[in-house]
Amino acid sequence: MGADVATIKEEVAGLTARWLKVSLIEANGQEYAQILELAAPSPPWDSSSHDVLIAIPAAYADGAALDAFYLRLPYKYKDGAHPQVGGAVISVGGSQWQLVSWHYPDGKPWERGRDSLESHIMHCKGFFSHRGAVNDY
Repeated sequence: MGADVATIKEEVAGLTARWLKVSLIEANGQEYAQILELAAPSPPWDSSSHDVLIAIPAAYADGAALDAFYLRLPYKYKDGAHPQVGGAVISVGGSQWQLVSWHYPDGKPWERGRDSLESHIMHCKGFFSHRGAVNDY
């Protein structure tokens, strides 16, 4: 695990103890937070929950920002693909994950001290409900 393992492990432990199915997973030197069963409205999504993966920057404890996420494949949105799920596909933990273009609004980036892994997970959850970013659809 990377240099910021203590910081992210503390956040993950707190989330797991309270309410969320979250764990850390490493692949090719990159740390990820894996969130299972994040709620989604069905329809238009094919399921009432989806799994997501969030890349944890190596300098996370020093304030490096969280941004975007990966969605576990396969999925369906309105019987097809979602227009913002079109980035790179990676293999992590025996699954395929596709990058989702879901960023923070201009002038309101993720910021250490105000934001956390938990707030970023809520930001990612907003994607499924069509809220929370300037690239909303």
